Amino acid sequence: MTPDAKRVVGGGEREDRISKLPGNVMNRIVELLPVEDAAKTSILSKKWRYIWARLPNLWLNRAFWIYCTTQQIFRERVNTILLQHLGDIEKFHLVESVRSSLYAHTDRWLVYVTRKGVKELCLYMPDNRTYKVPSCVLNCPTLTNLELFKCLFKPPKSFVAFHHLINLRLQRITFVPTTEFYVIDCPLLVNLALVDCRGTQYLNIIVSSQLEHLVVHGCPYLDLNPFMNCKGLRKLQLEIDKVLDCNPNPKQDERSTLEKLLLSVATTLEFLHMGLSCLELLTADTISKCSPFASLQKLSLGIDLSKLHQTTCSLQLIKSCPNLSILQISVCASGDNAEAVLKYLDRPITCLDLRLNNLKYVVINCYECSKTELFFTKLLFACVPSLERMYIEQKKAIDSREESKIIKKLMCFLRASPSIFRIRKLRTTTYTSYIME
Repeated sequence: MTPDAKRVVGGGEREDRISKLPGNVMNRIVELLPVEDAAKTSILSKKWRYIWARLPNLWLNRAFWIYCTTQQIFRERVNTILLQHLGDIEKFHLVESVRSSLYAHTDRWLVYVTRKGVKELCLYMPDNRTYKVPSCVLNCPTLTNLELFKCLFKPPKSFVAFHHLINLRLQRITFVPTTEFYVIDCPLLVNLALVDCRGTQYLNIIVSSQLEHLVVHGCPYLDLNPFMNCKGLRKLQLEIDKVLDCNPNPKQDERSTLEKLLLSVATTLEFLHMGLSCLELLTADTISKCSPFASLQKLSLGIDLSKLHQTTCSLQLIKSCPNLSILQISVCASGDNAEAVLKYLDRPITCLDLRLNNLKYVVINCYECSKTELFFTKLLFACVPSLERMYIEQKKAIDSREESKIIKKLMCFLRASPSIFRIRKLRTTTYTSYIME
């Protein structure tokens, strides 16, 4: 036994078991610790001294920021960590909460990690109006995963190429207005998410047919044409104000573009979410032209039940998913005078049949107990024999008398499923929820 493997304790010698651990085990232990605690392991023994400095993953997240307590301490410790780091940095997560005067330090840190072979980069900034993503990030050849939050996107040239990027998430990014499109070429991209971004009308993303997940949420404009050839798309989440905004007949062009996209990916989708604005562009005839969504297992819709074409379109979409297992709906009914919708929903044979033998779970959010909402719920009860549980969340709190009325109405509905035989009520300080099971 070597002297390094022993320690003197109370006049005797005992084996230093923690230093006898295999190298991969010690590395894993340090990886699981926060950076500030990982650095403290250097005092354990000589074998532990430089393990933390070789960490390939640096998580300078919000917990690390709170640990540092002040901006100056945060800046000094990040500088120290990067100065003492040995080897490559594969993952770098940075949560900033600094003034714009300190952004120069952020730029230097990103220059450093992009030269150290970084593959996964996540950057969270406090304000999306001031920090511009540096060119070292846009031109980094090793990046495979990139996540940017609250930044300005203004590349030095109109063309940006991420040739090895697999996952790209841009959240609350502002694309600076330009006379040319920002063309982002991602030939290996698998997952793409654009969330609450502004200026997306200046964006053109070139993707390959192997894109699997596309999430567009809270963006005012986006051109969907680049995604027409994504034949392997499995997850599609669309909630945008306008599909296109640069054509002689914008409304018609938006509709045809969205129709083409659904037609091209109908057979591969496993999850589909469509917001109110997108559902407004579709019709029941459009959905009937699509191939059956045979692989779709989860469907999420935002529906205005006071509009007949949205109601018919949503029900046609539900009917086109023979293997649907989970249905989630955010309802909106502007009034109880939608007579055309009520008449339509009162004919279950014409608007929905009993082919949904795999639908087991239904979630309805923003429930206000309008007539159209109750008729819609009644329709699902009567026409889904495989239903096991339905969860209804009230939009606002109501008194106990109103709750009793709602429960009585729900209990009176005919149920095709033998599994639904009782209603449980969950009440919180803000709203009431009902679980039918």
